Amino acid sequence: MKLKKCLINIFALMSMMTIIGCSNDDAKESNVAKPEDKTYGEDSIVVATSVAVTEILDELGVKVSGVPKTSYELPQSIKDAIEVGAPMNPDLEIIKSLNPDLVVSVDTLGQDFIDTFTQNNIPSEFVNLSSYDGLKETINTLGKKFGKLEKASEIISQLESKESELEAKFNNSEKPNVLVIFGAPGTMMLGTSKSYVGNLVELAGGNNTLENSSSSFVQINKEELLNINPDKIVVMTHADPETTKAQVKETLESDAAWKNLEAVKDGNVYYLENDYFGMSANLKVIEALDMMHDILY
Repeated sequence: MKLKKCLINIFALMSMMTIIGCSNDDAKESNVAKPEDKTYGEDSIVVATSVAVTEILDELGVKVSGVPKTSYELPQSIKDAIEVGAPMNPDLEIIKSLNPDLVVSVDTLGQDFIDTFTQNNIPSEFVNLSSYDGLKETINTLGKKFGKLEKASEIISQLESKESELEAKFNNSEKPNVLVIFGAPGTMMLGTSKSYVGNLVELAGGNNTLENSSSSFVQINKEELLNINPDKIVVMTHADPETTKAQVKETLESDAAWKNLEAVKDGNVYYLENDYFGMSANLKVIEALDMMHDILY
């Protein structure tokens, strides 16, 4: 059963990363259920299908009636909200039963879900949280939708202040070259500058060694590892953090292609806290940037 669960997680992960590599623009254009210019008042029934979206709406002061089923701790203000299924597989029947004015989801759910929401006449907004810039855009978009622009501007201002603060710290420093490893049970990939954690590396003052890729995550080419030879390696984990950490650690210590890297030999491998460094951008970004900067410098 454990193997079956891991295989399901890996399949879902690979599907999600394939989706991330696709254009968000086409998905948004085809989402005819999305009311482009409509705004929503205090009495609107709002459903969020991801933890990050839930936290953003809560921070904006939007009442959320439906939330994802998750092991993560959600804001206390939505303790009475109805669970609407897992983030990557929301339950449409439960959502429809709430008769929502708007469902806010991440666009990594994919075109099939967008089409399904449309076919079921579920008013929806699909936001991009696959990058730091996507996070800021999402905060602004939702601020407009719910008449919370002042609060949205305040949040974005805090993020930009953190950017400026960190830039002032590393502005005259030699930036370390950083390799991002993405691990999940049974798989390892590399995170490029287009991934969320890759964004954080650069914002915190590092050079992502895979900055020119067109995808967020790429397969590992062991022959190229020695040419990359990063100063530091950061490891993000998914699905089962402890199992994944042990798996990655064993690979780095036993595989010749990895154990000969200077960063591995010198102990410059850092395992990121799952709560702060995930697949999606979220409001823990300020703390995450401070943590990343401490790792890099």
